[in-house]
Amino acid sequence: MTRQLRILAITFVLGFTTSAFAQDKVLATIGPKTITLSEFNKRFEQNSQLVPGKTPSKDEVLKNIIYFELAVQEARRLKLHLDPVLKEQFDILLYQAIVRRFVQPKIDAIDVAESEVKKYYEENPLLRTSHIILLNKPGMTEAEMKELREKAKRILGLVKAGKKPFEDLVREYSEGPSARTGGDVDWGARHKLMPEYYEAALKLKNIGDVSDVIESSYGLHIIKLTGKKPYSELDPVYREFIIRQIRDGKGQGIFNAYFEDLRGKTKVNINQTLLK
Repeated sequence: MTRQLRILAITFVLGFTTSAFAQDKVLATIGPKTITLSEFNKRFEQNSQLVPGKTPSKDEVLKNIIYFELAVQEARRLKLHLDPVLKEQFDILLYQAIVRRFVQPKIDAIDVAESEVKKYYEENPLLRTSHIILLNKPGMTEAEMKELREKAKRILGLVKAGKKPFEDLVREYSEGPSARTGGDVDWGARHKLMPEYYEAALKLKNIGDVSDVIESSYGLHIIKLTGKKPYSELDPVYREFIIRQIRDGKGQGIFNAYFEDLRGKTKVNINQTLLK
């Protein structure tokens, strides 16, 4: 997104209110719209934080505020606000606003114990792996896939024979970009790796263990476990992710309770026959 569009986006999200600054001096008027000096100063400060170390000029910010208001007024003149697609998008924004204001704060306030974080991590640890991958090409026939699987099994046999280091077999057979680094794919979490890949790596008990041939949407993998980070070395970013996951899981009840309360105040009819 360009700097100008970011400025417009900030302007759109925050909107304008004139009542709070009723006694303030008027900086500009755009048709029926009035922008006070205090409003402008607030927008200028917010836009100054968009790109660290690069403050926009006041003229630039004011110009984009004016452009934004001109666009809104023109859109309303053309009755674009009545467009069904735009109305649906606005309804989505309203839904998100309700969740952010009345549901999410309660979820964010849920306490998460250290023992819960540890349990989650032990079930979803950070793993480091290397792999040999044979890529499946778009449009491959079943006969070609059968040949690829047979090739993968032959390579797996070589790996298990142990006559060549895994890294050498990677360089000899692997087709992915990781072949240049001995097959290393660095540290990976469950939500960052393909489900089939992560589950296969998780089943490997010891460093150096190798999986059977695993199929994914990318191709056929032979995975070697090269690292398993202990809980004591859990980094802050992954810790925060875990806390969010636990809160979201617990928060489902809060989410459901809020909307069931709304449902109890509104007549909702469902034609179960059509649903089936």
